[in-house]
Amino acid sequence: MSYSFFRKSSVLFLLSFCFYTYSFAQIENVPSRHPIYPFLKKMQVQGVLENYDDMIIPLSRIEVNSFLLQIDSSRNSLSPSDRKFLDRMKEKLFLIKDERINLFDGFPAEIENNITADIEKHLYYYYDSLVTFYIDPIFEYKYLHSSLSESSASLVNYGGAITGTLSDWLGFYVEGTNGVVWGNRNTAGIDKRVEQSFTFNDTKINFFDGTQGYLRLYKDFFDLQLGRERILWGRGYLNKMILSDNPPLFDFIKFNISYKALKYDFIHAWLIHPKTIVYIDSLRGESRNKPAKYLAASRLSYTPNKNVSLGISQIIIYANRPFEVAYLNPFLIWESAQRSLNDLDNSFLSLDGRYKITDGLEINSAILIDDINFGKLFNSWSTIQNRVAWQAGSMITSPLIFDDLTIKMEYLQIRPYIFIHPGLGESLTYTNNTYMLGFDLPPNSIRFSTELGYRLSARMNLALRYDHSIHGKNFYDKDGKLVRNVGGNIYENNTINDPETAYLLDGEREVTDFISINLLYEFLYGLYLEAVYQHKRFVSVEKKITDNILWGSLRVSF
Repeated sequence: MSYSFFRKSSVLFLLSFCFYTYSFAQIENVPSRHPIYPFLKKMQVQGVLENYDDMIIPLSRIEVNSFLLQIDSSRNSLSPSDRKFLDRMKEKLFLIKDERINLFDGFPAEIENNITADIEKHLYYYYDSLVTFYIDPIFEYKYLHSSLSESSASLVNYGGAITGTLSDWLGFYVEGTNGVVWGNRNTAGIDKRVEQSFTFNDTKINFFDGTQGYLRLYKDFFDLQLGRERILWGRGYLNKMILSDNPPLFDFIKFNISYKALKYDFIHAWLIHPKTIVYIDSLRGESRNKPAKYLAASRLSYTPNKNVSLGISQIIIYANRPFEVAYLNPFLIWESAQRSLNDLDNSFLSLDGRYKITDGLEINSAILIDDINFGKLFNSWSTIQNRVAWQAGSMITSPLIFDDLTIKMEYLQIRPYIFIHPGLGESLTYTNNTYMLGFDLPPNSIRFSTELGYRLSARMNLALRYDHSIHGKNFYDKDGKLVRNVGGNIYENNTINDPETAYLLDGEREVTDFISINLLYEFLYGLYLEAVYQHKRFVSVEKKITDNILWGSLRVSF
């Protein structure tokens, strides 16, 4: 396996899609990492935007553009920075079509002017009455330094993306990237793409690669998608409960139906279970196997007015067999269905809600229930059978505080033994390839989080975040053997010898403080500079670790 293989395969994969033609009706998604989503949330809490909810993203361009037009109708109530940012987003999302540049128009004489022009641009763009597609480059240089390892690393990630729409109902996206690493490998692993890369970690070469893509059908109130991309699913402002950006990407099929105040979302995902390697004999060598593992989730929401939204979700983790038709059926109660399938699976129920008290102030809360014993609920909340996680938060912005300032606060509690389930390895745990699907904390933990965001200008944004996390770790002897289980390890379920009570934060205390300062500056259209400082401090009975991380990047993202 070599770097040339990944380079050639990605290039051929991307070029093969250049011969497809699609139309421009904005059916394709706006990626969940796009800066438009924090802006839309701020506008909703501020009282400028109605009917926006960030419980599940990404959204399609057609949806996002409808929100931008609604904000634009009240632009006089925005701050100068927000008005200019709105105009930039309208241009990036194709609501302003007066000027558009293909980078190689007039090549080679005009290439410098095309790159430096501060207007919408693409590597290649085509549209007519039926189809639209555009090709964009992806490039990032990133430098990282860690005080803990006293070392640095550099990453270069490059590739391309092709996006398109056909006849107002079919959208598609395909992205392929390759990356190369210089410097210390441990420091490079601070970047999650490198940390989770099979190429980098298993083949031990200094390269990492990635791909994502989808097909999306959108018609009236029905939306169906098959693909692989980042999905965020959760009520929290700062910590997503059901699906976050913590795990590796996975493949899925999902759809939603919306009508007036009601909306139904559904996803069935194919997760990654770590492969098992079994030595057979000296002649046949070893056998490798990856057991099947799946996630199914659905949510019914009710939004009676612009200030209130309520939702109920059901989630199933199942494994070690072909996918179940019952969990592809979005109109079943899955807890009952899994009992009829001999109770082999790990099921959850979630309730969530948000309420905007007044313009500029919103609160939200959610609870995720793994197991609950109603008979003991009011006598002893700390029974081992009550396995829940819950969060509550608030968001404050103008007109209650200064223009361009946003404050988010959140409390998160993950009680003992939640997300844990008997099974082989992590087959039924709430993970994808060992990474938690939602919270990046183990059971038996709490976290206080706060974030201050300030828009310095239409091109520059500053964010300061602080997390204080406490975890109750299981007790182990010096050889690593479990001595007492307090529900703090997702891979260690309770046994008949464990006590019936499970107190929050019982066990060996581990305290983590995390501070992040992030400055993002778009100095030209699609050209970003980002500077980040992170301070991490970990304290337990056995050790104390402090790390100061600095990283900066130059990124091309049209």
